[in-house]
Amino acid sequence: MAEALRVGHLVRQGVAEGVASAIAFAIDVADGAGRAWYAGHRSPDPGAPPCDEATVFDLASLTKPLTTTLWTMRLVAAGRLSLEAPVGDLAPVSDPGLASTPLWRLLDHTSGLPPHRRYYEGLGPSVLRSGRHAAARSALRRMLAATTPEWPPGRREIYSDLGFLLLEWICERADAPLGERWSGLAGHGEDALHFRPLPAAPDPLCAATEQCPWRGRVMQGEVHDDNAWTIGGIAGHAGLFGTLEAVRGAGRAWLRALRGDGAGLGLPDDVVPAWTARRWMHPQGTRVLGWDTPTPGASSSGRHFGRTAVGHLGFTGTSIWLDPVAGVSMVLLTNRVCPSRDSVAIRAYRPAIHDAGHAWIQAAAEGRFT
Repeated sequence: MAEALRVGHLVRQGVAEGVASAIAFAIDVADGAGRAWYAGHRSPDPGAPPCDEATVFDLASLTKPLTTTLWTMRLVAAGRLSLEAPVGDLAPVSDPGLASTPLWRLLDHTSGLPPHRRYYEGLGPSVLRSGRHAAARSALRRMLAATTPEWPPGRREIYSDLGFLLLEWICERADAPLGERWSGLAGHGEDALHFRPLPAAPDPLCAATEQCPWRGRVMQGEVHDDNAWTIGGIAGHAGLFGTLEAVRGAGRAWLRALRGDGAGLGLPDDVVPAWTARRWMHPQGTRVLGWDTPTPGASSSGRHFGRTAVGHLGFTGTSIWLDPVAGVSMVLLTNRVCPSRDSVAIRAYRPAIHDAGHAWIQAAAEGRFT
């Protein structure tokens, strides 16, 4: 019982110590054991509703694996895209080096594209006045197509939002716009993973994120990411929302796929193990196709996720980690950017909560509590 109390204590302590105003954490094990914990409130405001099963979180970069990577996987499995196809055959990029690099380098972040560009600074103020998100999307793509990589493709692993904006564009050209195609992974009800197209009214079900200086309000039901907001809330690198239960459902489906059962993701059984094989990893990197792996000795996943584990972080304070050998999935959702993105207490908190989660799993396996 002490291990269960320890996890609950850490979830509450995270709120008390200012990691985030809302924290939700869940553990699932392939044999069926699992539990969820919640603490805090959906915003720091007095009288804000508690963080609970109905709370919807801005998942930030969990969009990359749970949406864009899966979309790319499905299109490759269907023969509509090829991992070896040159990027320039799939999108109108201007840089010759980027044009000749294979698609898979966007997925493992070795294309050489920079991590981020503040495209919103030139577009956002006009969108605030006009609401013309579609025009901003077209303008952003023109700038994206003209962006020059910082390094030759393959030279370094550089985690890049731009690579996944480009992946979204490529998938759209092979299929349909993301907003039309994506209906969510964890079902079609209220708990489904979903985008929130703009304009959107503030939603009290959502955990608040930042008091945004240029948008002039707290983001609550609007995507936090500046570029994603500017282009309408639907993007390949950010924009996905969901409850803890929705992300848990996605995590269980991905865990089964990592263990060779891809049916829950609509994929052949061999696809996800092949895409997450370490052969895709840069010699000085940690990323496979669409996912990260634990950094030896310094992982946000803590000390116990194994060599074959995969995971991903989100800027708003979210994460998912999956270990196919141990059969373990852990999901952490927070709004650590509320009221400011300057808070970095999540860095120490992530490994601590995951280590406590593994102690809970060990205690459950030994039958020390139910």
